Amino acid sequence: MSKLEMVKQSPDEEKHTADAEGIRVEGDKVFSCGDDGKVKVFDRDLKLIKDFTAHDYAVYDVFAFGDTLFTGSIDTKIKVWDINTFELKKTIEGHEEAVRKFCTDGKLIYAGDEKGLVRGYTPAGDSTVSYNVVEEVWSMYAKEDLLYTVRDRGITITQVKGEDNKYFHVQSLEGRAPIHATNDLLVFPDTSGLSLEVRENNKASHFALKGQLKGPEMIITAVGGHGTMLVTGGWDAELRLWDLTTMKETGRCSIPGVPNGIAVCENGDVYAAGVDGFVCKLKAST
Repeated sequence: MSKLEMVKQSPDEEKHTADAEGIRVEGDKVFSCGDDGKVKVFDRDLKLIKDFTAHDYAVYDVFAFGDTLFTGSIDTKIKVWDINTFELKKTIEGHEEAVRKFCTDGKLIYAGDEKGLVRGYTPAGDSTVSYNVVEEVWSMYAKEDLLYTVRDRGITITQVKGEDNKYFHVQSLEGRAPIHATNDLLVFPDTSGLSLEVRENNKASHFALKGQLKGPEMIITAVGGHGTMLVTGGWDAELRLWDLTTMKETGRCSIPGVPNGIAVCENGDVYAAGVDGFVCKLKAST
């Protein structure tokens, strides 16, 4: 059986002073954001490099793309930062409600808000297209010309045409945020939030159900993964490690609180951030 073990937890003086909302890994840096308006930058050993106030209000997501860092906030603004100097490059307005999530198709960075507006930006932060998906965006993923948006309950998959509000509905799936996807697989909690559905990430198969992951005893709040390795966490303040090949749980570990974000790296490094501002590192190994 694989192991999932705690490696390090950020000390009280370095954690967020309010709930942490998200965590991302890019290269040798780990980025977290929180309701205190801050972004914290760590090295891969979770040594704090820098923290700075990105917005005056809660930061719901942070997203790294090349040499640029995007932050989205309840203040409805997106800010674009230099990923090395952390200098502000641009402030973007245009969303009318809180900006909740970012994702990329490899070309554009998409931002989804609580009004249901998804806007696409170039890596420089220039607006290109917008799609009104009607319902608030709690989780999001993009693949080629497909855009997956998730409200609290319900996954909507649309094919976008690269022009404002030019798209058509591909499929709706029962489920809830958060969503995790690879080129081959689509994973998300069912409507109860207690089990995970694993589906083919292929519109030709109509996103056919491949299996279910059962085991969490409380509602799932965060999902992350790399390849066939999946990590979930929820209200039980535990992270669970899953093998998507066998559809089995292979390890678990208690963490400092309920996670709002999980990032999983190819080498088995796992980072989580959540309630009361904690940020921690775990290691998955066989």
